[in-house]
Amino acid sequence: MPDQASNRGRFKPGQSGNPQGRPRKASTVGEAVREALAAKVTINEGGKRKRISKREAAATQMANKSASGDLRAGKLAFDIAHKAEERAATAAPATDHITAADAEVVERLVARLRLIDKEVPREPDPSQ
Repeated sequence: MPDQASNRGRFKPGQSGNPQGRPRKASTVGEAVREALAAKVTINEGGKRKRISKREAAATQMANKSASGDLRAGKLAFDIAHKAEERAATAAPATDHITAADAEVVERLVARLRLIDKEVPREPDPSQ
């Protein structure tokens, strides 16, 4: 005779077999810093309350200190800006060049679109 407990199943209705779920991935120091800098703070700017990230607030404070003559803050601001520009220059590949084949495809596409535009009859604009 089968056991009645096995017929009812392992878990009560509505109860998961893993109530706490999968453990979260261990946070790294870099992730913790990124999350802290992304947190929002409320500031008063020009008499108005405004919510900005801590990253923006820190950058604004650094820029203000360097503008008021703090040489360390000025050097730090310029170093950070220079590193950001270098990273942006190496990260984005130059897509300004168009090959001859690309130019030919674009010309043919524009010509086809112009033909389609001529074929579509237009109704007169009543506002004119």
